[in-house]
Amino acid sequence: MPLEITDHWVFDGPNIFFPQPGLAAHVRASFDLRQRLSYTLKTWAQSVGVIIGYLRIEPLEEQDAGALFRVRFTCNYPQIGMAMLQCAVADLQAEERQDADWSHDEQLFDLRRQRMRAEPGLPLLQLRAEAQRHGLPVLPVGDGRLQIGTGAAAWRFDPTGLSVGLAVDPPWSAISVVPLIAVSGSGHTELAAQIADALTSATAAPLLVRDGTFSALQEALLDPQATCVVAALNTSDALYRGLAFTRCLVAVVGPLDQLNAAEALAAGLPALVADETGAALLAANEPQSAALAERIAAQPVLIAGASVSAQPIDPLIAAIVPIVQSFWGQMPR
Repeated sequence: MPLEITDHWVFDGPNIFFPQPGLAAHVRASFDLRQRLSYTLKTWAQSVGVIIGYLRIEPLEEQDAGALFRVRFTCNYPQIGMAMLQCAVADLQAEERQDADWSHDEQLFDLRRQRMRAEPGLPLLQLRAEAQRHGLPVLPVGDGRLQIGTGAAAWRFDPTGLSVGLAVDPPWSAISVVPLIAVSGSGHTELAAQIADALTSATAAPLLVRDGTFSALQEALLDPQATCVVAALNTSDALYRGLAFTRCLVAVVGPLDQLNAAEALAAGLPALVADETGAALLAANEPQSAALAERIAAQPVLIAGASVSAQPIDPLIAAIVPIVQSFWGQMPR
């Protein structure tokens, strides 16, 4: 059986394994590679200058003349982390074939250069730390600028001046995040649309994201006109890339019984990142969804049949509207 990576996932946000960026992969081998791969991967991380954490290498199933292993770990630069894993496997492959001429120097120097390009300078690191202290995300706008906060409550700046000693003084008291309602589970697309319609009547028109991929959600959170975002989470995309947000005000998780085990885990992610000042609305009559209530920081609200096909939307709206209105009342003006 050849030593090879058979599948991999690179997570840019909270995911089914970790609450932070990282990666996972399936590696097939004819021997127990756990100790050797762990040592080789840690050596690569140290040589490249990348931080990895919570490294786990677990056997999944026995196969003919070998086994399938799952490798997962957190990483501050997950794309570089995935490249390091590929290089570590290539090193083990060279050992197996006893290739005395094998050298990974070119790949090592390339990954070091990638890390140096991606690594922010000390002033920007300090700014990110201050934003985190205020509970605010820092998002790339795409034109070289960065954004602190989300939607209409955000503030944008050009970080290039920091490298030459120019000061950046964010108006922290005027920066915030806009309410984000993340919807998943059975019937979530239609449910998100109904929630958006109801919020339009009760408060103000939210930005509706019907297909909540990572890219679509990031675009919505960067929209300077957005005062509220309602998103139907794309479960498949969240499974392979993670969430585009680290916090939402309200999570609505409908029944999960029609999803496979991995998709159900991905659909439950919004509840796990729901803010403790908000709420997680869960389907009380569905065991998988209701079990989330024991693992979340937000106030759990159990609603029987939390899907558009099971009952009217009124109980959901009655729970969501006061939370959104209260949040808006506390936002900077």
